[in-house]
Amino acid sequence: MKTYFGTDGIRGIPNKDLSRELVHKVCQAVENVLSPDSIAVIGDTRKSRNLLFKWISEGFSSKVCVIDYGVLPSGSLPYILKEKKHDLGFIISASHNPSEYNGLKIIDTLGSKLSDNIEFSLEESIRSIPLETKDGAVVQISNEGEDLYLKNLLTLSKNIKPDKFKVSIDCANGAVTNVARKLFEQLSMKYQVFNTGSDGTDINKNCGATNPSFLVDNIDSGNIGLTFDGDADRLILVDEEGTIANGDIILALLAKYFHQNNMLKGNIVVTTVMANVGLKKALDSMGLTTVVTPVGDKYVAEAMIEQGSSLGGEQSGHIILSEFLPVGDGLLTAIFILSALSFFDESLSVLRKELITEYPQKLVNYSLSNQLEEAMLNQLNDEMKIIENENIPDGRIFVRASGTEPLLRVLIEADSLEKIDAASILIEETITKYLDIQ
Repeated sequence: MKTYFGTDGIRGIPNKDLSRELVHKVCQAVENVLSPDSIAVIGDTRKSRNLLFKWISEGFSSKVCVIDYGVLPSGSLPYILKEKKHDLGFIISASHNPSEYNGLKIIDTLGSKLSDNIEFSLEESIRSIPLETKDGAVVQISNEGEDLYLKNLLTLSKNIKPDKFKVSIDCANGAVTNVARKLFEQLSMKYQVFNTGSDGTDINKNCGATNPSFLVDNIDSGNIGLTFDGDADRLILVDEEGTIANGDIILALLAKYFHQNNMLKGNIVVTTVMANVGLKKALDSMGLTTVVTPVGDKYVAEAMIEQGSSLGGEQSGHIILSEFLPVGDGLLTAIFILSALSFFDESLSVLRKELITEYPQKLVNYSLSNQLEEAMLNQLNDEMKIIENENIPDGRIFVRASGTEPLLRVLIEADSLEKIDAASILIEETITKYLDIQ
């Protein structure tokens, strides 16, 4: 079990559990294990971005050049790495977490998140090698990243019929605002934007991909809603009727579009254990194979490579289109959603009803006072299986510890809300009996 790296990098509150010393240790480990010469750095709008960049710069020796590309969506980094030929990328972001959090995601030269094996090697170096005082990296600043990113997005937008759409965009007070505006202006598409703050104090607060109800309440009737998270690696949609369309809907639509255009390698779609059973049935009806992974887009990406798939993602809105980018990117996903709707010449609200029937789901988060031991998690899942078999044999209960926050997440899925509500009471009684939770 990893100590520092969660499902999406290292996260915490700067000057508390995400300390200057820890960042220095991470940088020392990266230099010792991976030996980079140049590192590209981007981040979201959080106020602590500059502080973490300073710590990163201090943590390397002068053999390393660190280039600050500024505030950009995380999906821009693979393009920067490829075109500028950097060895590694750092993303300073806590993605969908509240503003007081920040974190580090490390991206390899091919644009992918680090494998578990590399992260284990970095953790071993962090634990076993004494921290040395470094003379600091060579620091450069570049403004080229946004143009590189935008150029690539526009190249992939040729199949969109811009006069068909008006889009409403929730930028989550995060990294996507500037690029999103420029993209839709250059596509000559009508758009409106919300939550465009640039100081990071309200990043993800009551808005964005983790709170799409904001856009539901504010979208103009008939618009397509695009809602991102802080670093814009997620996309959640709102259809023309004002109904939320999550990553499962997105995967079903893109699977149909890619399949009909001979773009779906191996006829395989990769999902996670959190995916709705309705998605599996929808993919089955198209004659497609579903591969299921643990939660985490890095595991989806790894399985896509193993299976030779070109489409995968999570219900939370991380969608990976591996023929174009090895990691999830909300704007790239939006481009292909608009391309698919242009191709089918139909509204999202109609297509989703044709494609997928979603089972009701309920996700409950319990705050943890202490890190959950794997044995306890296994024991809890055994208890949940008993409740599942006795109360919702046609559904499921899935319990996991969050990889990014001190939370226990419980997913309940059944063919009716009444069954979910009844099971919820038994689940809460069992969990409170086992854990010291709030």
